[in-house]
Amino acid sequence: MKRRIIAMLGIAAVFGAASIFAADLWLRGQANARAEPAPIVIEAPRIEMGTIVVAGAPLRFGMAIDRSMLSEIPWPQDALPQGAFASADALLAEGGRVVLSPIEPNEPVLLAKLSGPNGRATLSNLLAPGMRAVTVRTDEIAGVGGFITPGDRVDVVLTRDAGAIQEVSGNARGAAGSTIATEIVVSAAKVLTVGQGADERQTGPQVASSVTIEVTTEGAQKVALARNIGTLSLSLRSAGEGGDGHDGVTTISAFGGSVGSGLTAAVGAMLEKAVAEPEAPRTRTVIVTRGMEDTQAYEVVSPDR
Repeated sequence: MKRRIIAMLGIAAVFGAASIFAADLWLRGQANARAEPAPIVIEAPRIEMGTIVVAGAPLRFGMAIDRSMLSEIPWPQDALPQGAFASADALLAEGGRVVLSPIEPNEPVLLAKLSGPNGRATLSNLLAPGMRAVTVRTDEIAGVGGFITPGDRVDVVLTRDAGAIQEVSGNARGAAGSTIATEIVVSAAKVLTVGQGADERQTGPQVASSVTIEVTTEGAQKVALARNIGTLSLSLRSAGEGGDGHDGVTTISAFGGSVGSGLTAAVGAMLEKAVAEPEAPRTRTVIVTRGMEDTQAYEVVSPDR
C-alpha cells in the first residue's frame, strides 16, 4: 500500500515538474513574440524585362548604321522610350538607315535621330517644317573666331554704304560725312551646319568658310539680298536668349555715350564748320557828295567785321 502511494506521489511530482517546465517555455515564447514583431513581407511588383538597341560606338551625322555599331541591353518593357527599337533586326528590317543627330555610346538609338529606311543624310532632314536653309560666307572674324557650333543662335549683321537712306545721310553730317551703316537682317537664326559638318556635339573652335542657318522664307530673301549689297557677319547670341535683336540702322554718329563717339562727333562738328558756306560780309552805306553833283550812296565792307 505504502509502495503504491509512494509511486503515485513520484508520478505526480514528475508530471508537476514537466508542467512547470512547459509553462515556463510557453511564457518565454510569448515574451519574445511581443519583443520582436513579426517581419512585414512586401511583395515587389513584377517587372517584365526585354531588350533595347543602344549605340555600341559614337554615331555621328551622315554615318550609315550597321550591326557592328549596335548593342542590345536589358530594359524594362513598360519604360521603353518612344521610337526605340527592341532589336537590331527590327531597326534594319526595312533597310539601312543613316544617322541624323549624334548618338553617344550606350545611348538608346531612337527613330527621331535616324533617317527613314534606305535614306540619306540630307540637310533637309534637319529643317523644321516651313523653314529654309541659307549659307553665309564667313572667316575667323565674321564667324566669331570659329566658336559658332551647330545648334547655336546667331544674328546676321549687314554692313554697307547706305548713303541713299535719308536717315543715314542726315546723321553723316555729324560723323565726318561717313555713310557706312549696319543693320540686323535676321535675328536668332539657328545654326544648322558649320562648313559641311552637322555635329551638334562639337564644342571646340572650328574656323570654317561658311555657316548654314535656318530661317523663314522672308529671312532667306533678306539674306540673299543683303549678300549682294554689303558684307555679312554673324553675332553669337547667349544660350537661352529669346526675342529679336535691335532693329533699325546704326551709323557712326549713333555711338552715343562713349568716348569714341564724343571724339567722332567733335571731329565731325569741326569739319562741318570748316566746310560750311562762308558768312556773308557785313556792309555799311557811305554817302559821297562831289561839288554840285547829286549825292551818291555806296555799299562798303564794314571794318569791324
